Amino acid sequence: ILSVTADNTSNNDTMTAKLEALVAHFGGESIQTHCFLHVVNLIAKSFIKEFDLPDKEVKEVLSSTEEDMRELATDIE
Repeated sequence: ILSVTADNTSNNDTMTAKLEALVAHFGGESIQTHCFLHVVNLIAKSFIKEFDLPDKEVKEVLSSTEEDMRELATDIE
């Protein structure tokens, strides 16, 4: 086995440790590669979460926007 690629769950770390104990010449943690796209996804979610609004604020913004849209729509017809 040249490498093990897996996501960041702890059960994959456990699997790698068990394989190291069971398989001769298995490099263990040193050959474990965490899935790059999974890591990027976790970073992106963490970054985006910083800009999340509480539910109350979202409702206020949507309500205000709806009122503005209704005002604009009255002049269309």
